[in-house]
Amino acid sequence: MSMNLPAKLYKYRGMNGGAEKYVERTVLYNEIYMAPSRTFNDPFDLLPVFSFEGTVEEQIKDYIRLHEKFSFQYSGDLRELAKRDVEARLSPEAIKQTEAAMSAAHRALVADVTGVYCVTTKPDNLLMWAHYADNHKGICLEFRGSIALTVGTPMKVQYSETRTPIEMYRKQSNALELALCTKSSNWEYEDEWRIIRPEYEGGPGTATFPPFELTGIIIGAMADPETVELVKKWAAARMEPLTLRKAALNTRKYALDLLPLA
Repeated sequence: MSMNLPAKLYKYRGMNGGAEKYVERTVLYNEIYMAPSRTFNDPFDLLPVFSFEGTVEEQIKDYIRLHEKFSFQYSGDLRELAKRDVEARLSPEAIKQTEAAMSAAHRALVADVTGVYCVTTKPDNLLMWAHYADNHKGICLEFRGSIALTVGTPMKVQYSETRTPIEMYRKQSNALELALCTKSSNWEYEDEWRIIRPEYEGGPGTATFPPFELTGIIIGAMADPETVELVKKWAAARMEPLTLRKAALNTRKYALDLLPLA
């Protein structure tokens, strides 16, 4: 896991259909929502590939390790028992079935008990303004990067063209990243960071952060006057100051200019 946090992290939010009430909880009450992964829009998210392929010797050693770990009683030759079971149960067809079951079990477990807050390093990405901030009519929250340490464990999302398997018979330094924070290269434009909160730390649900971690709000280029006035009202009510900016369409490029709010 990388601890070299960015100076700033951003969260795009819509401001219609009641969503503004949840944004208000963040701005005025220092609350964010750690979402369960089953709500994510990528069907591959948190669905790693597990591989139980290995040499017969690797499989035997792992069988013996698990047998000894769970203290099963056996008076005979444990290695011979392992060899027989490996030959009987770990055929290529059985391995594929085990891999599929392991992947499904991981997804079912993580989907309900792990809370995730997804943020980005990019406050001016056209696609994210469209997808996550109601077609540029919403807002983008600006946090210090250190917020990630106050509510969970920060992890940078890695992007890949292929689904690299987690090798169950071999040690992998990136196994946790493969399980929780690897996505298709199609999502690379998001430059995503995740704040992970497992079940034993609270899992999905509301998390609170120190007020100074929220440093600003950027208002979308197409936001209506009511949204602008609401954001100004929130900023005025906070004890900690906020930097308010407004996105504007650049006149020369397909880009946004983030200008101080007049």
